[in-house]
Amino acid sequence: MAYIELNRENLHHNLDQITQRVPLDKLSVVLKDNAYGHGLLEMAQMCSAYGVKKAVVRDIDEATLVSSYFDLVLVLAQVPKSAVEPNIHITINALVDIENIPVKTSVHLKVDTGMHRHGIAIEELDEALEIILKKGLQLAGVMSHARSSDELSSETYWQLRTFRNIREIVLSFCKINECAVPLFHFANSSTITRFEDEVLFDMVRIGIAMYGYSELDAVFKSWILKPVLTLWAEKICTQKVNSQMRLGYGGAGKTLDALEVTSYDIGYADGIFRISNQNNFVIESEKFIVGKVSMDSILITGNSDKVALIEDASQFATLFETISYEILVKLSPKLNRKIS
Repeated sequence: MAYIELNRENLHHNLDQITQRVPLDKLSVVLKDNAYGHGLLEMAQMCSAYGVKKAVVRDIDEATLVSSYFDLVLVLAQVPKSAVEPNIHITINALVDIENIPVKTSVHLKVDTGMHRHGIAIEELDEALEIILKKGLQLAGVMSHARSSDELSSETYWQLRTFRNIREIVLSFCKINECAVPLFHFANSSTITRFEDEVLFDMVRIGIAMYGYSELDAVFKSWILKPVLTLWAEKICTQKVNSQMRLGYGGAGKTLDALEVTSYDIGYADGIFRISNQNNFVIESEKFIVGKVSMDSILITGNSDKVALIEDASQFATLFETISYEILVKLSPKLNRKIS
């Protein structure tokens, strides 16, 4: 059956690159959405074994699954209805969240510094801090998110300036009210590659770089990264076809010469995009996809027992004019993940 292979050595290489810039005690690995399609538990295990103590996930279910591997697990997008484990922290994305979070929960207050997606407005900061204190929540973090750090623009500079001002307000509030000082965090993968120590603060959220990719504009110097994931498909059957034959749905696959074509056990139900043109996506050793990708299978020239359909997701991303993130997160959780 088709499966995903995770390369531990490549992951360690990427983490080695990252920890040259980010101290290990400040590093939090972003494992949301099944670890960008890589496999939540598999990536959590490997990152924990490397020495990472903090992780970021999407929801409570993900947090619960990996909480035993980390000292801190931050949930980005779900408010719990009941108490959670002490090391699971909850993001406050709006004032209304505060009223719905159980007492004594550790929270990270997200403040909008220019992304305008979610997070409280700067004008709501004082009110939010007062409500958090009154409600009996533990302010464990204050955070924001860069909207354009992978692009050649000045926007990250003014977002950082705004975040520093927010930090001063929070520090003053904590001093007056004798509260513990929270962790401040702003930087992601692209921010860290562009800026020096001034963006580290107390925690850094590293996502795509850990998995071996960079979406930075070419003008910026990036780390030398290695993709962690390889998607393998295994042979169903091989057939010899004559020239000028039409294969697959709609006969979209057309052969110019007599050749061998093999059907493999993966399709768009597994997260592969529905490619419908031949010769524009080359697989290993000059193999290419023939015709339209089916729901559960794909035709590729040659007769190999298995093929590496994805070794570098950016190749797929270029074909579909998207980013590597989208290619990776679409990979089905049902695919078996193996660590090599």
